[in-house]
Amino acid sequence: MASPQWLERVRQARRLSAEGRHQAAAAAWSGAASEARQRTSEAEARLGQARALVDAGDEQGALDVLADLYADHATVRDPRGFRVGDLAALSRAEILFRRDPDVGVTAPQQLVDELLATRWTVGHEGEPAVVRAALALVDGRVNSEWMARARARLNERYEQLVWSDRVATELELVPNRGLPDGAFRYIGARPDSPSVWGVIRSGEDVYAWSFDASALVADLTVSARRLDELDADLRVEVLRPGDPVSDATLATRTLGQQLPSFSVTVLPDDVEALEGQKGRRRITRIAVVLIAVFMVSVGVVNAAFIISREVENARMKADFAANVSHELRSPITQIRLKGEALQLGLVEPGDDSQQHYDAIVRESERLSRLVDNVLDFAAIERGAKKYIFRPEDPYSLVLSTVETHREELRQRGLEVEVDIDDDLPVVWVDREAIGQVVTNLLSNAAKYGSEGAWVGVTARRDGENIIIAVSDRGMGIPQDDLPYVFDNFFRSESKAVRRKKGTGIGLAIVRYIVEAHGGTITAASTPGSGATFTIQLPIAPPDEAGD
Repeated sequence: MASPQWLERVRQARRLSAEGRHQAAAAAWSGAASEARQRTSEAEARLGQARALVDAGDEQGALDVLADLYADHATVRDPRGFRVGDLAALSRAEILFRRDPDVGVTAPQQLVDELLATRWTVGHEGEPAVVRAALALVDGRVNSEWMARARARLNERYEQLVWSDRVATELELVPNRGLPDGAFRYIGARPDSPSVWGVIRSGEDVYAWSFDASALVADLTVSARRLDELDADLRVEVLRPGDPVSDATLATRTLGQQLPSFSVTVLPDDVEALEGQKGRRRITRIAVVLIAVFMVSVGVVNAAFIISREVENARMKADFAANVSHELRSPITQIRLKGEALQLGLVEPGDDSQQHYDAIVRESERLSRLVDNVLDFAAIERGAKKYIFRPEDPYSLVLSTVETHREELRQRGLEVEVDIDDDLPVVWVDREAIGQVVTNLLSNAAKYGSEGAWVGVTARRDGENIIIAVSDRGMGIPQDDLPYVFDNFFRSESKAVRRKKGTGIGLAIVRYIVEAHGGTITAASTPGSGATFTIQLPIAPPDEAGD
């Protein structure tokens, strides 16, 4: 509960602001912060002080107050559910934008990107409200595509937040303790629950999927009616919890782990007629019963298989989204830190500032490569990716790509060894696409082969083909994973590999590009001794290669 002194200070500050005495109001808000007994009260007073300083024309003073507030109370939530750090960041962005819209527009954009990449808490709607305010601030000032993506992502995250709040009570009933990492568990529909739940653990996170039990039972009831048409003497029924079982029932089976409270029963349609034909149709009847039970069981198993496959696809896409978010956040954070250090004059002129400029360029190139990979993958998925084939010198193509990344690889402690035949014939390729292939393979070698401190690139002629190989001496690829390394979203279950962040689409893009050029790519590895990726491209133009 707020103290009387704090309340008096707040009333005084608001009165002074209404009278236009903003500097005095700022001093009153500062006094209220000193009188506060709770962190939320102090944070409210500091926000009021910053607003009063802005109204008084002291924007720098307001920025200093907001910086201290963000440092001390970033995760504190006010009574409305807003995180104080988000409100401070929004106020800072508004000040910078008001000071110079052309330069300050990046602050609201960064705030939107950060909030859309962080987790939101069920039961609180402060984060989406702050995102909406930041988007309204920069509306008409930023790239329309970025604005459309941000609004679409906001709507998607908000729908997830609202849905999660609605099922929060049900989720508390879903047991997930003791579930090993990567393990999947079904929780069948209980009498007090209308859903069949599937739960999977991934690291510290637990993902749950809900399936409507009544819809599943309705589908099974339709299937049971179709089975009735197979034999006029038998009837198949789906029994719900509490339904009585007829004395004439021939067979009853529960619907397994997913719907344990429901069962399927088979009984005669005409008891007297069935008794009269019992002798000569005994074998037929038993066969029909077995077929009915089998078909229902197959239906349940098939439904379980489909659900499991969808859950696995959802898990892979969730991992992909999380990994892409992490991969994007890393270079963005570096660019922001280096840029702010230069902007605020925290870096001495000379070599130190040059290192910051180099880091910004390097991280920007890394960010660009990641975005290009994601966009290319999306185009490939839509079938819209096209390539322009021209005669190219493979020697200069491979060498220029390696030289572009040599300094980056050297800074990561990797020695680059290049062995390219200088008499290679001209090949018909899309230069940018093959450059992307070599870039992705070099990036993979640097990421997973850093322990070997060496990357080798070779190019030679083999008959009517050009062979390009990229090798490393790192951790290698487990033999069980080799057949799947080029699959979409594939990430090895190896703990050593999982420690390296990745999106799971780089090698899939490489495979697509190579195959679009009429070539092939293979991977060979000995765990612990490195890996080699070998590309075979035809020398002949595309039409001749197709012949």
